[in-house]
Amino acid sequence: MKRLVTDWRAGVAVLTLVVLIFTPYGARASLKRAVQKVEEQFFTGVDGRGAVADYLSDCADAALGLITVGDKYEAAEEETYELREDRHIMLESLEDKDVFLIVNAIDLLDYSFQMLRDALLALPLTEEDVRSLKLYVKNFDGAMGAIAHAGYDEAAKAFIADVYERFPASLIASALGVEPPQIIYPS
Repeated sequence: MKRLVTDWRAGVAVLTLVVLIFTPYGARASLKRAVQKVEEQFFTGVDGRGAVADYLSDCADAALGLITVGDKYEAAEEETYELREDRHIMLESLEDKDVFLIVNAIDLLDYSFQMLRDALLALPLTEEDVRSLKLYVKNFDGAMGAIAHAGYDEAAKAFIADVYERFPASLIASALGVEPPQIIYPS
């Protein structure tokens, strides 16, 4: 009888240990999948709206157009080089589907695009280059505006407020290192 009680206690101890070890990891995996599902909307769109990744491709196209104009003017060489580099970073980030890197690349691309635009506006451009510059700026600004209204940030912020920052997810996230979905425009 004593051996049966000892075996039963050992079984309960092993089961408790298994539950204590594997439950947090299962919860972590579940929370991580939920975050990934939110971030997938970056590439697929939210509620039938266009995907942020597609709009960023449009931004990269407009940037390429502006680069072709900048290549014609030695006085804009530095700004053209920066935009070319930042466009490359954006395209690599999009290819890797790393939302964290993409969000950082958005700021770089936007800044270098505006810098080249400003540098070109300060130069005496041909009529054709003025028309091209206006077109590329319009396309870039339109795509950036579409990103702001694509619904991704709202979906990510809602997930963070409704799931990620609530118990028990908040405890799991902080204890086991699950990052929230990336936000494009934090404010």
